[in-house]
Amino acid sequence: MIAPTGLFRARQTPLHHAPAWFKVSLLLITTVAVIMLDDPVSSLGIMAACLLLLVSTQPPARTTAVAMAGTLVVAALTSAIHVWRGDWSRAIDVSADLIAVVALALAIAASTSMTAMLDLVSSLARPIRAILPPETLGLMFALLLRALPEVAEIYLESRQAARARGFDRNLRALLYPTTTRTVGFALDLGQAIHARGIGEEGDQVESGRRRERRSRRSVAAQHSIAPEAAPPSEAPTARPSRAETPPARPHTSASTDTSTLSGDDAFDILTRRSDRKR
Repeated sequence: MIAPTGLFRARQTPLHHAPAWFKVSLLLITTVAVIMLDDPVSSLGIMAACLLLLVSTQPPARTTAVAMAGTLVVAALTSAIHVWRGDWSRAIDVSADLIAVVALALAIAASTSMTAMLDLVSSLARPIRAILPPETLGLMFALLLRALPEVAEIYLESRQAARARGFDRNLRALLYPTTTRTVGFALDLGQAIHARGIGEEGDQVESGRRRERRSRRSVAAQHSIAPEAAPPSEAPTARPSRAETPPARPHTSASTDTSTLSGDDAFDILTRRSDRKR
């Protein structure tokens, strides 16, 4: 394991006291300006200002020198191509623009803490809160910045181990250890995050929202399938008393079914039949 790498050092400089959104906006504006401007003099002026701003932040000397050395190599190669074509002004403009942007980016990295940068990312992610919680996006950004140097060191260690065993040109001896150790690092990191409960607040909020939506749907479904209100009950009809004689039903045929008649009606029909037989 290695310590998280970074250029940030606590200093008392104007750029250190500036907010993170101002620094990022300054980087974006400067990048657009150097792309739009084709004047070599303006490009050289912007490059000088960015270099002075980088020096004022007092960054780590070794890391800054390595980063600027790589930038100078790329700028020299790009300028050489334009010089070979005979375009001197274009060569100066492109190389100055590249050095200016990299120097300003290093100055911002040296004067902005990781906490401030993550807070900026989380605040920028607030408009998409319904899709992705800002805390989750900030955690993803932090994990990305943490994993890059770790994977780079794993690759270097695997390369040195393969070289020590005499497998400099063997691709398997380099890829297999690097892949295995990277997956192991990811698993260990995931277990550590899960053990601390980091990133679960967004899941709990989302699950609560889902349960609320389900309850609303169930209530709406119950209301939609509820039976209609029954009509007002009619007043009960008065039943005839036993003393009153029920009206005689008309005799339709001799084969009337007595099972569907009342006792008095059946007795009346039977007495009529017996009188006819007589």
